[in-house]
Amino acid sequence: MSRRWIRFVSGLSSWAVMAPLGLAAALPAGAQAPVPEGAQFQINTYTTHNQNYSSVATDADGYFVVVWQSYGSSGTDTSRYSIQGQRYASDGSTQGTQLQVNTYTTDDQTFPFVAVDADGDFVVVWESRGSPGMDTSASSIQGQRYASDGSTQGGQFQINTYSTDRQVVPAVAVAPGGDFVVVWASQGSSGTDTSSSSIQGQRYASDGSTQGGEFQVNTYTTSNQGGAFVSAGADGDFVVVWVSLGSPGTDSFNESIQGQRFASDGEAQGGQFQVNTYTTFIQADSSVALADDGDFVVAWSSVGSSGTDMSAESIHGQRFASDGSTQGAEFQVNTYTTSHQISPSIAVDPDGGFVVAWSNDGPLLDDDQSIQGQRYASDGSAQGGEFQVNTAISPYQFFPSVAARDGGFVVAWASFGSFGTDTSSLSIQGQRYRLPLLVPAMSPATRFALGAALMLLGAGYALRRRASLQRAGRTAQS
Repeated sequence: MSRRWIRFVSGLSSWAVMAPLGLAAALPAGAQAPVPEGAQFQINTYTTHNQNYSSVATDADGYFVVVWQSYGSSGTDTSRYSIQGQRYASDGSTQGTQLQVNTYTTDDQTFPFVAVDADGDFVVVWESRGSPGMDTSASSIQGQRYASDGSTQGGQFQINTYSTDRQVVPAVAVAPGGDFVVVWASQGSSGTDTSSSSIQGQRYASDGSTQGGEFQVNTYTTSNQGGAFVSAGADGDFVVVWVSLGSPGTDSFNESIQGQRFASDGEAQGGQFQVNTYTTFIQADSSVALADDGDFVVAWSSVGSSGTDMSAESIHGQRFASDGSTQGAEFQVNTYTTSHQISPSIAVDPDGGFVVAWSNDGPLLDDDQSIQGQRYASDGSAQGGEFQVNTAISPYQFFPSVAARDGGFVVAWASFGSFGTDTSSLSIQGQRYRLPLLVPAMSPATRFALGAALMLLGAGYALRRRASLQRAGRTAQS
């Protein structure tokens, strides 16, 4: 054996002993915060007047679509607010140009929501002041389907069939196969709720044809029901959550968070249920995300908290199993507890982990109002700490929307000011994230043992490689 080889083996032996010590110190003891992919970016290219109230959705490959309401338009709608959209590839590059969603252009088009299926096809819904359909009483719920390449599939269509008074603030969820469901708040109802406002829904096949008729979601019909949100699972089952003034459960103080599960055929699964267990003061701004296995998570804004945040509003969450039973207790999401935490949005990834984004009204990281986030594992354990989404520092960041994909997520929100070209007023901003490498929490002794095993494996490979090269050399000489 050559002296060079002896020195190599001796050095390798020392490295195999010392490297685990460095590895033990370097390995993180648990999960870390998500990692930004690229910089914060401006979504809207039309920059005149206000751009507000965005919604984002992704497919499994990371393709995503953002929609928002714009005062004015680079398209045909110059009357007032229009619905705008922009498509993106998984690497954050734009696909096509900014598009105008609505073709009916009279008066205001507001509160858009978007959902994407497994093929990248998507559907946008929104509230329209007036309608190209039969609802001319006040505001109606409108929709438009798109192929993954941004081409329209059919024309703009009216969703609500009950057309008395106002239909407002819709949400949509799509199953992987393309079937979708829309929910909204209705002033009155074609069902049993005639007290004030109710939650209504309509199911659709992937080709845009209706499945059944408009249906009433809520069974508790006293006073107001509003702020509906919906999420669909892999098998087409869906969950609706909303804010109710009063409750059939224990929360009779003021506003509570209510929910209802449905099978893919629209059949209710179990009864209406109260989500929140903390019942002091107001619960509002609910959002829900349904995992592929049917488990789901609800997030909302609570005035006061069962946790540490008693300053003003806090962000709360509750996990549920697919059968509607709770998983663990109600929990406080935010760790920064000064001033107001509002407008949560939640998304679940394919493994059941989830992320919550919300607007913080306080001087966190020198920002008067910022977008904050927190990731969780599927068992509800926090993955890293609370993190700030926006890097552009300006007085107002609000109305975040988050969508998950395999290996990451994307957040969109409204910002007063911009990193980009929009300095007129409110712009739509975005930030992509990838998930960090998750290293299980372990003791220093366990990390040392893991490091030693990895180093010995490396040393064994080096020795085998040297022997192979020596054999090859002898073969070549013979």
